[in-house]
Amino acid sequence: MEEVYKNKIVNYLQKSKVSILIIVIFTLFAFGQRLISGAFSIDTEIHINQLGTSVNDIWWTQLGRWGLVLLNKFTQMNTLPIFTQNFLTIFIMIMYSIAFNYLFYTLINDKYKNTFLKYQFIFPIIFITNPIFAEQYNFILQNVSVALSIFMIPITILIIHKAMDEKNKVKKLFFYIVSIIIASICFGVYQSIILLYIATVVVCYLLKVLNENDNNWKYLFTQILIFLIVAIVYSIISKILGQGNYYLQSAWGESGIKQCLKNIFYCVKNVLYCDTIFYNIGYVISIFGVIGIVGYLAIKKRLKIGIIIALIGLMAAPFYINVVTGVDQLKRTQFNYSFVIGIVMTLLIMFLAEKEKLKYITKLGLIFVISLAYMQAYTTSSLFYTADITYKSDESFAHNLVENIYEKSWYKENEEYTIIFVGEHLQNLKNAYLKSEIIGRSFFEFDYQYIYGVNQRATAFLEILGYKFKMATAEEFENAKKYVEENNVPIYPKEDAIQLVDNDKIIVRLSDEY
Repeated sequence: MEEVYKNKIVNYLQKSKVSILIIVIFTLFAFGQRLISGAFSIDTEIHINQLGTSVNDIWWTQLGRWGLVLLNKFTQMNTLPIFTQNFLTIFIMIMYSIAFNYLFYTLINDKYKNTFLKYQFIFPIIFITNPIFAEQYNFILQNVSVALSIFMIPITILIIHKAMDEKNKVKKLFFYIVSIIIASICFGVYQSIILLYIATVVVCYLLKVLNENDNNWKYLFTQILIFLIVAIVYSIISKILGQGNYYLQSAWGESGIKQCLKNIFYCVKNVLYCDTIFYNIGYVISIFGVIGIVGYLAIKKRLKIGIIIALIGLMAAPFYINVVTGVDQLKRTQFNYSFVIGIVMTLLIMFLAEKEKLKYITKLGLIFVISLAYMQAYTTSSLFYTADITYKSDESFAHNLVENIYEKSWYKENEEYTIIFVGEHLQNLKNAYLKSEIIGRSFFEFDYQYIYGVNQRATAFLEILGYKFKMATAEEFENAKKYVEENNVPIYPKEDAIQLVDNDKIIVRLSDEY
């Protein structure tokens, strides 16, 4: 049996060379800039200043991300080699694109296997190029582990399938246990992996029903049971080690059902209206594509209740996280959005390609898919370029700022100063500049609305560059805000924008408070 599985994989890879090449090209188009960049993101500055400590590990564990801590230690990513992190992330992205495609290939009806092999590149070039992954993979500290956990989703489900096929009860139990362990660790890397896992199972169930023309309730219930076991294992470990992830706190109890339903409605509306750079016409086209698939199957009298259930579950996948929490989440958590579009587009093109009379529609569909992937990849690469120039601009701003401090007559080299930033420094770059939820935001801008203002981020960033200042407390920050207003302190870089207070506190006014 082992030899059979090995031969299947080798045979699949041999037939997938063209698709793999296309996947590599689009991956490098979207993410290749990261290979020549030394820039890092928000959150990384704290880690760099505390290398060798367990501060980040404790924080992640409290957020239910104990799997992230485990995988980071396993892959030795805690020392933060930026090029290595980015290279491995891109490599693993290519690997999980192939792994997902192989998983789906094993479930496709023999009638469509050759067609699937020809057009299988569609799913990954739409899935991974979406700007959602620019936001996600901008966080250098977790890149490799998040990519690795996504890679382990199709691997886990393939192991489950192997367990289902296994006749030997001991081996069957062994494969189930292995799959549960791997999935539990993946869930502990990043909570959005849980929702991506569910979406993948939904697709597998859909393909299973289509292939065998049977509702396959046993398969579905087995997958549901395994998921519940994994979720329980993950929850128990998270409860023991941490406190759960406040990013995904539910608003159903706090805000009320009516408000949560409104929040979900606006989330759906934003997707349908293609609001922000993260959403595009692909999901709307996918809705019509699914309607077409359902209509075709109904006409052919091959429409099963299992197909209806799977398609509803699939099209709802981008909103799983919103339904669970009752609020719109940060875009970097919404992996399922482009996953769904990629799957539907692949199935649609595959079915159309089987009809000789529809070959022109197939070609138009293929042009649309490649155009969509190109547009997404271009936006993603632009975001990474923005991240790079934003970082370089921050470096330049920080060097000039500190030089101005050093030039002050009151500055003493051997004294310890607390630096207090009032307001925020907004980037004003003349380069191509695309701003998202995180990318494009300065270290002297991020967290402006919180009790410390930009002081935590900015002071930590200065320390990375070799400029050691004490960080302001919340009380010192509030006092500094009153001081700049009462004394009408001008905005940096104007003269007297940098002032010494109480002999050891340096106040820098970056902007007006508003």
